[in-house]
Amino acid sequence: MANNNDSNLVRGYFNAYETKERETLEGLLSRDFTFSSPVDDKIDRGTYFARCWPSCKDIHEYRIHHLFTDVNEAFVGYECELNSGVTFQNMEHFRFFDNQIKEIIVYFGYDFREDPFSEMRAKRFNDAFSSGNIDFIIENIAEDVNWHVVGEPKLHGREAVVKMMEPMRGVVPKEYKTNNILINGNKAIIEGTLTMPKGNGEVQSYAYCDIYTFTHSNKDTIKDLTAYLIELPNEKELNNE
Repeated sequence: MANNNDSNLVRGYFNAYETKERETLEGLLSRDFTFSSPVDDKIDRGTYFARCWPSCKDIHEYRIHHLFTDVNEAFVGYECELNSGVTFQNMEHFRFFDNQIKEIIVYFGYDFREDPFSEMRAKRFNDAFSSGNIDFIIENIAEDVNWHVVGEPKLHGREAVVKMMEPMRGVVPKEYKTNNILINGNKAIIEGTLTMPKGNGEVQSYAYCDIYTFTHSNKDTIKDLTAYLIELPNEKELNNE
């Protein structure tokens, strides 16, 4: 039996992600709300907001294809378009109580190893490094982070990494090219090249490969970073060979 109020709760839920209105979503979810997916084991309301809500920044639009309601539950099939233009389809099962959403179970419609949210998250960190946005990186480092630029001493703990990164604030590469982004669960590998200014007015080119491990597949917090940076020969050195 169709329930218009339940349908409105579902549509309001997706609209909150489109409009980035967290307060609206908070009013839709019950205090004992739980969320499950192939990578979330019935997490509670607080964990849900910490883990899932940040993805709203990447979402452009939801298009609901099917919405079926019954007594205190609904099934919805939809297509989501990200700001990047990437689209994917999911199916979600909603349960309701006392005019609020009590539970959501998500069935992913794509291979999680190719999760577009995870790729967008990795790209945000890559963009932060390329633009010298140290604040974004610092805000998203786990307290017990491990940080290793190969060839340099390993760092452990947020405080040590923040101290190392502060002098880099505002340092922006002259050129920054990303060649590949590979995603597998809570890991991301980003490979490319960059060119940095040198003290003598010249520039130096490097090949880089950053390996990120995040605290969770849906969370913007770095647990571990291993970075390889290889100095490339300049044009003069190549011509002398």
